[in-house]
Amino acid sequence: MTKLSIIIPYRNVESYISKCLTSVIYQTIKDIEIICIDDSSEDGSKEIVKQYADRDDRIMLMNTGGVVSGQSYARNLGLEVASGEYIGFVDSDDWVELDMFEKMYNKAKSADADITMCGAMLYDDKKQEFYNDDYYSLKPLEKFADTVFSPDDSKDEILNINVVLWNKIYKREFLEQTKIKFQSGYIYEDMPFFFDTYLKAKRINILWENLYYYRQNRRYSTMQNSDKKVYDRIDMSKLTYEILKKANFFEEKQDEIHRWIIDDIFHRYTLLEDKYYEEYYKRMREFFISLNLNDKQKEALRTGYCCDEFDNILERDYYGFWNFLIEKYKTSNKRIKAAEHKCNLDIKAIKDYLEQYKKEAAEDKAKAVEWWENFSKEERIKEVNRRLDEQYNYLESKKQSEMNSLYDEFNQKMVTQEYELKRWQAESLRQQKEKLVADYEWKLEAQRQHYMKALEQQKYYYENNFLPVKILLKVCKKSEQLKNKLKKLIKKN
Repeated sequence: MTKLSIIIPYRNVESYISKCLTSVIYQTIKDIEIICIDDSSEDGSKEIVKQYADRDDRIMLMNTGGVVSGQSYARNLGLEVASGEYIGFVDSDDWVELDMFEKMYNKAKSADADITMCGAMLYDDKKQEFYNDDYYSLKPLEKFADTVFSPDDSKDEILNINVVLWNKIYKREFLEQTKIKFQSGYIYEDMPFFFDTYLKAKRINILWENLYYYRQNRRYSTMQNSDKKVYDRIDMSKLTYEILKKANFFEEKQDEIHRWIIDDIFHRYTLLEDKYYEEYYKRMREFFISLNLNDKQKEALRTGYCCDEFDNILERDYYGFWNFLIEKYKTSNKRIKAAEHKCNLDIKAIKDYLEQYKKEAAEDKAKAVEWWENFSKEERIKEVNRRLDEQYNYLESKKQSEMNSLYDEFNQKMVTQEYELKRWQAESLRQQKEKLVADYEWKLEAQRQHYMKALEQQKYYYENNFLPVKILLKVCKKSEQLKNKLKKLIKKN
């Protein structure tokens, strides 16, 4: 069985991958396999790694299938094929001491440890400087020097332990038994992975040397160019919280855990660019509400550095929270950032009808920055407040003026349209009346012609068919006259 499997995911690191691979290939322990997973690199990284693989058959080449999938997915691929007794991770822009993995392996084997850790040195890529940090040197665990300990032994220090992957090696049998994997598609995935493995480990030990070199502040790193992945911090914190709730000591340490996770999430919020503030705030607030802390638990947060912020996040919407920050930081330089962001919020709220003033706002900001450098902090704050008031009043007056103008124009159009409508209705009624009169006169004429024809027919009928009747009537009438005359004659005689 191979002693060590070293997993190295990489993407677009052609400037750094050679140093990384060189430090791993020339390890003093030779019985290792090096698993390199290409996450769809677009620069020369893939070709460089292939050149190393052609010269060293311990290097295994893999890829994520032509789709950018992230370090977590690539690491899971590496875990599936790793065959070493222990498994370690190296980030592709970092490097290690040449005897790091031999010392780590021997330390782990001597204690049959599930997890073995070592310290790390930090390297600032911009300043080209090395420096130490207690968090990366594992100083919080110094009381466990040269001992084997468990999670319960270190419950008081667990929230201060470095959660990164690359300063640790893990027993492969332990990872297979626990079936722990990385959360694919996320960054900050090392935090839940660390706590899940740490809390399930039974034997942990530490090698007290800084053997790993962690490169910071490099261009195009995952942490500096994560775009909307900044929201992953909340998702990974939620998952970490659920893992910690299963710990044997959760009830005892729950107040510290709440402070730690709330402080961590809010601290990340203070480091964001403006464009991520609102969505991050929404997700952060939903998570804080879901904690459902009682009054006693909230009171225990008072020792945290953002207890006031936590209370206000629960009670306020996004805009109200920034008003709180401006008020809280009124005697601090932090107010400048809060005031600037609140100004941006006001501009955003009215941008639909004030888009034409964007250029003026940019020029004002440039002038404000230039002025900013020439005045004291107190004078700057006063001037910022005055300018904000002036800008707000100016925008309000502009808005009112434009609304009045639009209202007058609308009323004028309504009057014109009403006049046109009445004129059109009158013309329509006149045309309808003329049509009705013409139709009525036509119908009367047609009816008169019909009646005249009928009368002619009746006249003809009477004149031709009733002639004998007329004669008989005349005879009867004459007969009646004669009869009357005879009666008078008889009566007379």
